[in-house]
Amino acid sequence: MSWKRNAIEAACTVASRFAPRADCIPENPRSIFVLRNNDIGDLLVVTPLFEALRRRFPKTRIIAGVGAWNVEVLRGNPHVDEVLPINAPWHNGKIQPQNIAATLRYIGRSPEVAALAARKCDIGIDVLGSPQGSLLQMRAGISWRLGVRGYAGGHSAAQQCVAFDAHEHVGRMALRFAELLGATELPENRPQIYPSSKPEQHGAIVVAPGGGFAEKCWPPTHFAALLDRLAPARVIVIGGPQDSVAGASFAQGRGHVEDHTMRYSLAELFSVIAGARAVICNSSMAMHVAAAFRKPCLVVLGPHFADAAQHATQWAYPETRVLGRTSDHPEICSPEEVMPVLGSLLAPT
Repeated sequence: MSWKRNAIEAACTVASRFAPRADCIPENPRSIFVLRNNDIGDLLVVTPLFEALRRRFPKTRIIAGVGAWNVEVLRGNPHVDEVLPINAPWHNGKIQPQNIAATLRYIGRSPEVAALAARKCDIGIDVLGSPQGSLLQMRAGISWRLGVRGYAGGHSAAQQCVAFDAHEHVGRMALRFAELLGATELPENRPQIYPSSKPEQHGAIVVAPGGGFAEKCWPPTHFAALLDRLAPARVIVIGGPQDSVAGASFAQGRGHVEDHTMRYSLAELFSVIAGARAVICNSSMAMHVAAAFRKPCLVVLGPHFADAAQHATQWAYPETRVLGRTSDHPEICSPEEVMPVLGSLLAPT
């Protein structure tokens, strides 16, 4: 653990001695706050938690604290009563800078934290589990706090903790928060998205080449070679501004490939994936959206990931196949290795 993390964990421990602290789980909580200020895929994978909490506490107000980029993910979700913007400067790729000063400034001065405190939540859940999340909950006056032990810290200020397990699916681990609060009826461990209208089944293969920094991603040259092998099947390439160059390159000279990068809102992107025949992507939010709609999905990992099987254990779903490096296969997979697996996914059942 770095000195910076030690410092903020120490601050968390000291603060917990002065923060509101309930003696037991509230039997009839007025409201529960769920913090997930992380990236889009990180929120999607834990969406079953909201249904689990609703089943356990049908009359309780459930408030989700997410970054502004994630508000659309929860639109229409019947298990969430309020989506509260929490644009916190930790554990996401959107808010900068991310340091101790920015953290303390946000927790101490942000109107968003004041708005959370005004909700007077009885229970707070920091799904990722961090000192920053615990400090936020204490600042908001939440007296029964749940966190994660064995990951990023913050457990010293929580009354209940989920034990981090690298061999358990992230979504299933999130459901353990509901179990700690007494839930026994759990929903399926699968992302939940509630579109405003029924998605059109266009039947194309959707390719999402984005996925964060370059080492996480399968090389564009590999995607291009795979697209050549998919002809004449219709392919739609999706992504944001950072994927536009790749999208244009993939479509050039390939009549079966359509560049749809930078074309859709997040909700529209969900609908495009929902209407696909199959999805090919890096380890990104596209994998979780495909799972929400039970679409076959092939995830191709870049060199950053040392163990494809381990990654699948934590993030994949029954319809997902994850290909990448393993102890027996130290290199990323080639298009030639990927094509037979894709063929089995595309085969009629």
